[in-house]
Amino acid sequence: MREAYAAAEFSHAGRLYDEHAFSAQELPGDIVLMRARIALSSDPAAAVDVVLRERPRIDRPADRVAAEIVLGESFARLFEFSAADAHFERARFLADRRSFSQAAALSAARGRRYVLESRIGDAWRCYEATLVDRSLEGRIESERLKGEIHGAETRYGEHAESVMRLLALIGSEIDTHLTVWYPAVADLARLACELPAPNAARTAADALAARPAWPQDFATHRFVALRSLAWYKALAGDSLGSFRHLRDAGALAETLANAALRAIVLLDRAQLARDAGEENWCANELAAAGDQLHDFDWARAGAQERIALLLFAEVLAPTDPEGATAAVARFFKLERSTEPIATATRGMVHLASGRTREAVRDLQSAYDAFNRAGSDWRAGRAALALARATRIERWRLLALEKLEFYANSHLFAQAQAVALPPDPSDNATLTPMQERVFNMICEGLSTDAIAKRLGRSRSTVRNHLKLVFKALGVRSRAALVAKAARSGRFNEGESSHP
Repeated sequence: MREAYAAAEFSHAGRLYDEHAFSAQELPGDIVLMRARIALSSDPAAAVDVVLRERPRIDRPADRVAAEIVLGESFARLFEFSAADAHFERARFLADRRSFSQAAALSAARGRRYVLESRIGDAWRCYEATLVDRSLEGRIESERLKGEIHGAETRYGEHAESVMRLLALIGSEIDTHLTVWYPAVADLARLACELPAPNAARTAADALAARPAWPQDFATHRFVALRSLAWYKALAGDSLGSFRHLRDAGALAETLANAALRAIVLLDRAQLARDAGEENWCANELAAAGDQLHDFDWARAGAQERIALLLFAEVLAPTDPEGATAAVARFFKLERSTEPIATATRGMVHLASGRTREAVRDLQSAYDAFNRAGSDWRAGRAALALARATRIERWRLLALEKLEFYANSHLFAQAQAVALPPDPSDNATLTPMQERVFNMICEGLSTDAIAKRLGRSRSTVRNHLKLVFKALGVRSRAALVAKAARSGRFNEGESSHP
């Protein structure tokens, strides 16, 4: 079992343990902990059962501490935070005060527990506490926690930098840290897709090429990496490279016999076909994906599999808005997600269904979230949809700005091709007094300064300001100046003096 565990062949290691447990009177503590950690990744309740059943036989002090940490992490993943805290406190009581490694392991586990509860400040304090262990294993664990915290904060750039540092720390010691390396490569590929990050994409692609065979327990991580790199290639304008990665992802989905993952690849191909103007090809891929998902058991689906519902809804929306609405509703019933990707998809479906107000609400929320996170192409895509929904030029300009790095993509071409009617407020006529107030605002003068220059009261100036804002269709000074600069209504430094 130890050899299978070291090779990250967890399913095989688990079977070996289960077969041996029936005939063995007593199992070594480290073997029990291996079995519990295997269960922890997919079934934390089973991890609790393993440790509680065998805990009386775990006699080594270090193993007792590790057992309490595993129990704490398991209860945290079950969202039973009080029970988790009780076991973490017991681990702290049992830990050797001179052991930096035990202290750091406990702090890292507690940090992950706080991430799950969105207590980010507490998670950062735990990260600081992990820094006491300066061994290689300790530094890897610290960087891993740091990346998870950045992920919880949805800060893609910082998260990608942390994953790059984590892989650099592991270096050539991959075989010793497989359980960290496989998810890190998948994370890096996903982040490279979200960000304008060529170095991250190259690092992830090199890692996939150097180790083409991953254990079955990490096959879904490899699927995520391949699919992410496919979209990175598509956004770079490399259609051939994109379809090669999707081909490999599809082959992996076939090996796993997973209908949802097969559908995800088909839907990706359908979206890329539509972007290229190949509607018949898109329709064929969409129909094949629908066949895969027809009898799928969504109640037992994992988070990665449920993405198929969002993709299906988005590709289906232009031709079947009602079917797309049903798919989105099913996703939110299962996931109750506040992820911006889900919100953006719902906005796209609302737009296709003619519910413009709801579409604008969701798409603006998604744009703000993507913009904060640093996912420029998703923000640009949301802005492009908003330009089509609202017919406002500002959104088209924001789309072009966000998609500038992806100038070879179909998205950028679509943003360039959008034709919007001119904003009538760009040519709004102002009275002479309003024109003078307008120019002084563009100079940056305050209300008091304008009143003093015009020889008018503050209330009179405020009334003129309201009329100027209304005429130009803005709600703030900053928006007025931006609109004036964009439409060429003023040149910086010029104003009308009495």
